[in-house]
Amino acid sequence: MIDASNALTFDYINNTVLSALQSREVQLRSAIEKSGNNPSTVQLLDLQQQVQQWTMMAQIQGTLAKEISDAMKGVIQKAG
Repeated sequence: MIDASNALTFDYINNTVLSALQSREVQLRSAIEKSGNNPSTVQLLDLQQQVQQWTMMAQIQGTLAKEISDAMKGVIQKAG
């Protein structure tokens, strides 16, 4: 019998990646606020890196959801 508490679900993936994405967003917002109106080159490079990390996390969430969806569709098609 399958233990539902250990199942890999869309909600589990979404919640896991979403918490990491939200954490990254908080860090990004903080860095933007700290940079002020006249950021240095170092601050701008740091902001660029943080934006890229945030973007990557968002892409990972979308990619995981699509891959699981495609895998489930494949299983259903083979079973039918």
